[in-house]
Amino acid sequence: MVPVSVKALIRNNSLVLFLRNPREEWELPGGRPESGESLEEAVIREVQEECALSVTETRYVGSRSCEVIAGKHVLIVCFRCDFDDASISLSNEHDRVAWIDLRLPRPSNLPLFYWNFCLDDGRV
Repeated sequence: MVPVSVKALIRNNSLVLFLRNPREEWELPGGRPESGESLEEAVIREVQEECALSVTETRYVGSRSCEVIAGKHVLIVCFRCDFDDASISLSNEHDRVAWIDLRLPRPSNLPLFYWNFCLDDGRV
């Protein structure tokens, strides 16, 4: 069975919040649901844990199976998340945060599948 990961698409107009992981790749905030947790509950919890933002609303964007590292596929379920304005405070899972502008070229260390989720949201 393919593992599931929820991801948060957090926007400020054309800017999207990305976190840099230990592989030095940009990724959307998120992670795996815990036992008994809904996907929406999981994405809210993960955003709080990873960057200390309080999600106020979630909307499903899409899902697809993605090869996150060579030979490892994960079903990524993406939600657009509204949030209360607050300062971002990173957990120890990531070392940098960036608001990346979708109107500019995709950074080479940002996987195409994350970029495509952002474009699927239709608000570039």
